[in-house]
Amino acid sequence: MKKNLVALAVAAAFLAPGIAFAADNGNSGSVFQPENSQDTGPILYGYAQITGSNQFGTGGNEGLVFGAHRIRLGVKGTAVPGVTYNFQYKWDGGYTSKGIGSHTGNSGIQDAEINFAFIPEVQLKVGKFRVPVGMERTQFSGNDLWFIQRSMNQTLGADRSLGVMFHSPNVMNTGYYYSLGVFDNSSVDGNNAFSSNSFYNNATDVYGAGQNSVGGVLTNGSGKYLFAGMVGYKLSPLLNIELSGARSDTANSGGPIVGTNLIGARQVDAWNVGARGGMMGLKYMAEYSDVNGYGGVSGLRGSDWYVALAANLHEMTLTPDWLDIEPAVRFERFDWKGAAGSGVPGSVNGEYLNNTTIGVNYDLNPNNPYAARVQLNYVIPTGASGFRHELQANGANYAPTNAYIYNTLALQFQAGF
Repeated sequence: MKKNLVALAVAAAFLAPGIAFAADNGNSGSVFQPENSQDTGPILYGYAQITGSNQFGTGGNEGLVFGAHRIRLGVKGTAVPGVTYNFQYKWDGGYTSKGIGSHTGNSGIQDAEINFAFIPEVQLKVGKFRVPVGMERTQFSGNDLWFIQRSMNQTLGADRSLGVMFHSPNVMNTGYYYSLGVFDNSSVDGNNAFSSNSFYNNATDVYGAGQNSVGGVLTNGSGKYLFAGMVGYKLSPLLNIELSGARSDTANSGGPIVGTNLIGARQVDAWNVGARGGMMGLKYMAEYSDVNGYGGVSGLRGSDWYVALAANLHEMTLTPDWLDIEPAVRFERFDWKGAAGSGVPGSVNGEYLNNTTIGVNYDLNPNNPYAARVQLNYVIPTGASGFRHELQANGANYAPTNAYIYNTLALQFQAGF
């Protein structure tokens, strides 16, 4: 009897915190849910995604391959009333594939932010977090996306950076919200318009002259910054609209030379407009993005737009609890536009890439949908087929992030807490 009581006590000590953690899922970033509304902390959260995919029509060997898409672990909570924190670590995209070399993913600090909310209408966030550009990028975490991959407009945004930002998720309960921030002169995460490897010499001069750091604390900047802002209105759940944009001074205002043409821009500008909403299980989302510095060349313009629809059959009372299925479809177009007189190679200027994604999501528990789910996507690319192949051959110099070049079937398994 004593052994059973001891075993029960030990099990309760481990399971009780786990049950508390599982109720949160780390999805407080959505604008429809006030940020950190569940945080009494510290709350441990995280998830893992294992993805298998197969391409078709490549003209070479084709087969199913598996990889670790996203693996995240974080902790968040309330330090004192009015002060919250969120720290998240990532292990993304790590796998090894024979024949094409070793592919090691990227790991590191994903988020490290502290938020001061003594005045709800003028909150202050400091640290590393998402730059406020783009609806899908800022309002959805990696574990609650409608599709396995985000849209290609991630290429034209800013992702995460280090800085400070004033914001409010709901100004005086009117439904309006805003964000306004200043960051280091780049995005510290790659694969976007403001990352150091995205356009010429933008982020190589973050630090100024003189004393660089004391005890690991930076002391002198370059005088060039990334500014970003967002305004929006939400009428949950029917409508959420927003407008956002960012500008970053380039470190070298002269820019690179292509042939005999000097094509650099003095700054990189990006903007985005988006809308989403729904009712009774039906959901929609659409965005348009534009940038004037993209693809390794400052001065090369790119734009992207997409529309997406989803229908949760369980929320529409068409399926029972154990069959929480959500069909979804997205059509997206990415355009390359060379600046007038820029000398941008003709093979890029005026080209486009379409991705049509047909998917279905299955959540094992509708009361805790992101704790365990399965996603199936089939992506059909269209556009100039020769140019699509060139994008891949050139090491994705001009290829958008999350672009599918060939017909692709992808299956993703997710578990979270």
